[in-house]
Amino acid sequence: MVASTLDRFGINRLGLKLQERFFGSFIRAVNYHVVRPEDADSLEAHLRYYEERFVSVDLESLEKFLVAGEWPHSRPGLIISFDDGDRTHYEVAAPLLEKYGFTGWFFVPIGLMNLNEGRGRPVTALTLDQLKYLNDRHVVGSHSETHCRLGSDNSFERLESEICGSRRHLEQLLGTPVEIFCWVGGEETSYSSEAAKLISENYKYSFMTNNAVIRPGDDPLQLQRTNIEAENPLELVRFQLSGLMDVYYTGKRRRVNRLTARAQAR
Repeated sequence: MVASTLDRFGINRLGLKLQERFFGSFIRAVNYHVVRPEDADSLEAHLRYYEERFVSVDLESLEKFLVAGEWPHSRPGLIISFDDGDRTHYEVAAPLLEKYGFTGWFFVPIGLMNLNEGRGRPVTALTLDQLKYLNDRHVVGSHSETHCRLGSDNSFERLESEICGSRRHLEQLLGTPVEIFCWVGGEETSYSSEAAKLISENYKYSFMTNNAVIRPGDDPLQLQRTNIEAENPLELVRFQLSGLMDVYYTGKRRRVNRLTARAQAR
């Protein structure tokens, strides 16, 4: 209701324009979860909106932007990510992404994938062939081994398995390096300094979900995302991209960044 009201008065669109004026070049990362077939039309509407206002970001362009500030576009960049390795990411999302020229970023809990076509794994999970397809055409990263929240209540052995073990597992199956990790859960308690240290030792990039744009020079291990779901109406999408939620999340984001930055420095 708030998003719809702000949209009617043009506040959501104004927020995006103000970000462009204030930040100059920036990248926004968004994350989705399951994309049900009945929500395909809604996701396609999102992509048409994104196509008009953003530029797709792949791994190479992200690195150039973070390190050198290179951004040869008049529009901001957009990372479209998908969590949890659901089969609909291959069946529904990927064809639409490719239709509109977007790179998808797929973060998978590899220990829960349907690698043997249904032998004890959820039939809704990606198969190995589907995961390889996404890896060949898009970006694949780790989302832990078993979709485990990485708070301070975990043992070192569990964190090692979820963070380091998931990378080894993915690299063995895909035959390519895995440089990206995505934290599980958006709650503040799902972050810990112990997990952050292991992530910093094993990955080049990691994504969180604490609402902020990505700018040149940002810590590559503290890249923030904004949650959007395929069924969301466009006015809610525009609200999420307006920057208002970035302000709302400022306190939490600063606390999590301090916690994880201290761990990386040790």
